[in-house]
Amino acid sequence: METMDLQMSSTIRVGIIGGSGFDRSDILSNRVEHEIFDTPYGQPSDNLVSGTINGVQCVLCFRHGRQHSFNPTKLNYRANLWALKQLGVDLVLATTAVGSLSEDFKRGTLVVFGIDFVYSIIHFHQNFDYNLDNFIDMTKHRPNTFYDHEPGHLEGVMHMSMHPPYDRELRQLLIQSCAETPDVTYKEKSTVVVIEGPNFSTYAENKVFISWGCTTIGMTQTPETILAKELGLAYGA
Repeated sequence: METMDLQMSSTIRVGIIGGSGFDRSDILSNRVEHEIFDTPYGQPSDNLVSGTINGVQCVLCFRHGRQHSFNPTKLNYRANLWALKQLGVDLVLATTAVGSLSEDFKRGTLVVFGIDFVYSIIHFHQNFDYNLDNFIDMTKHRPNTFYDHEPGHLEGVMHMSMHPPYDRELRQLLIQSCAETPDVTYKEKSTVVVIEGPNFSTYAENKVFISWGCTTIGMTQTPETILAKELGLAYGA
């Protein structure tokens, strides 16, 4: 897969997936509403809205719908991402509400997920770091591939590498933006555990997740991260 120069390209179209609490389109100028349309995987959660932010072309997707109509299990992650791709998006910036499993992660902290290095197999096994910036997928009721052998869907079999799960260059731009924004508290590293929901985890489950090295917990980063990689979309959260 080719590496996209995110800083040099002037033609990049950015997809923004808004999570819980992110349901306004007035961040966009020159807004155009795209009525819900069919994809091979069904319909997205809501109308998509295209426009610009500081001259950059963007398409906004409301993950749960404007009225928060879908819980994490019932979301059509595949249709949302397919619709963004169909509208010409090159990369995806996703917001996702997470809870803290660590005293170091206070309420209101922004977390930029992703890693900046690659472990060799030998290095990985000999020097395992429990604080790798990754996700642990504990979901169990969600289609997690576009290649599911259903009529009209992508054909073949896909074994997608999830290292790294998030785009490195996009991650660095997000960190840079956080560092340059006054009064923003942020973390550059977190392993997030993604649970099925819609119920929150029990104390016993949290104890297990903490023992695994998880510092945040959420419900929507998977399969979204996986599916974005299958479509060749640079993804940052």
